Amino acid sequence: DCPLVGQQFREDIAHQYGRLSAVYSVRVRGDFPSAEDDVVIPLHLCEAAKIRSVEPFGPIVWGVDVARFGVDRTTLVKRCDNATLEKHKAWGGVDTMQTAGRIYAEWLDTPIEQRPITILVDVIGIGAGVCDRLAEIGLPVSGVNVAEEASVADQYNRQRDELWFMARKWLEKKHCKLADDDTLIAELSLPKYAFTSNGKLKVESKDELKKRYPQSPDVADAFCLTFAGAAIMRGPQSREPQHFEDF
Repeated sequence: DCPLVGQQFREDIAHQYGRLSAVYSVRVRGDFPSAEDDVVIPLHLCEAAKIRSVEPFGPIVWGVDVARFGVDRTTLVKRCDNATLEKHKAWGGVDTMQTAGRIYAEWLDTPIEQRPITILVDVIGIGAGVCDRLAEIGLPVSGVNVAEEASVADQYNRQRDELWFMARKWLEKKHCKLADDDTLIAELSLPKYAFTSNGKLKVESKDELKKRYPQSPDVADAFCLTFAGAAIMRGPQSREPQHFEDF
């Protein structure tokens, strides 16, 4: 009902995120953000991180989610220990070598002291070719297969699920900051989770999401990839069953 918000704004939000999304509920209906029981990352965690004032510190990593299909985007997110450093970058409609070239150009344009210690690339599909080319030209790249077994294999169905919950933990610590990036914040609040028959946590897949929302969470997946280095370093683990809030 607000006279400052037109019909076009409502339609744009509905088209991008769906009328059933938390983003539509908050930004169009005017509802208060809530901790939805089945959402991996509640919107209120992201909104709080956006307005938080912290001093960025620690080594920098880049996460790259490479587009698998023509309508998807290749996305790049930069993060240090406690903050994303700028709005994401995204592009589509280019081949493997052009994608590698764009990432290399971004590397060259970045001051040496701000370059990442590693570039974490999802190697499923054509991402493997991008990873190989970046390694060939000498960039510190690491391939991540998010379909592989999680490092905490008795709690998460696969690595992608583990990375999403690592991102949630990061946001829950409340000493972190997200850059002013509405697309990232909105996409982080989209996926829901469920439990498999053997009790493991499973995050809604991109294909499942596309049945409910028009937008694939490519930017959010790139952000979650920035946590892959920590998951790889700690290696396979097993834990005793815990309450959900401890995950």
